[in-house]
Amino acid sequence: MKMITTSWDDGYPDDFRIAELLEKYNVQGTFYIPRSNEAYPVMTEAQIRELAGHFEIGGHTIHHVKIDNRRESFFEKEILGCYNWLGDLLGEKPISFCFPCGVYNQPAVAYTLKTGFKVIRTTELLNPTTGNVTGVVPTTLQVYNHSSFTYFKHLLKRLKFQSIGLYLGSGSTSNLMRLVDYYLEQTREERGCFHLWGHSWEIDNHNLWEDLEQILKLIGNNHEFKYVQNRELLN
Repeated sequence: MKMITTSWDDGYPDDFRIAELLEKYNVQGTFYIPRSNEAYPVMTEAQIRELAGHFEIGGHTIHHVKIDNRRESFFEKEILGCYNWLGDLLGEKPISFCFPCGVYNQPAVAYTLKTGFKVIRTTELLNPTTGNVTGVVPTTLQVYNHSSFTYFKHLLKRLKFQSIGLYLGSGSTSNLMRLVDYYLEQTREERGCFHLWGHSWEIDNHNLWEDLEQILKLIGNNHEFKYVQNRELLN
């Protein structure tokens, strides 16, 4: 199976602009939303319920905090609290969870799965696969203009040598549209998963809306691929 999915973090109100573009190009997605965020506004609960009528809503902690703390009480407040809050708000148990800023540890992963979440999305880039059986899944590209140096540093930090080799095959380019073409073809050939992600506040700050629409136009409406929400990566 060849799949395409997208995910969007932080619950910024401009997520509705992303949602409109996803629907325009028949692309699925998951929106990871915290209950509050000191750095940026978060949509209201009424807006979250409205968005949930069209797309999957995933957990992103209660207060959008980095999970680099091993205390059980901290996990309970931020992860279990998020699971229960979304369940009560949406009337169904949430499936997917993403750690803010991509920061986590193995105790946090174990606790998150024990809580009831079944899919954990990371911020690992340049990976056109669905991840592994533990429910922890990578991403392929972020809607952001990273440098080639940043991509290499990211992969080396995570010891992703296979992904480094794959990235070298792209010519080590930092051009976002070229990377989309390259990894879409890799997904097609290897029957993997092309996973696009980003933040609407970041897209807004860096004037990347035209880039996002170009990408969605390229990856959307293609009968070769199955378009899925993150929750479907479990299988």
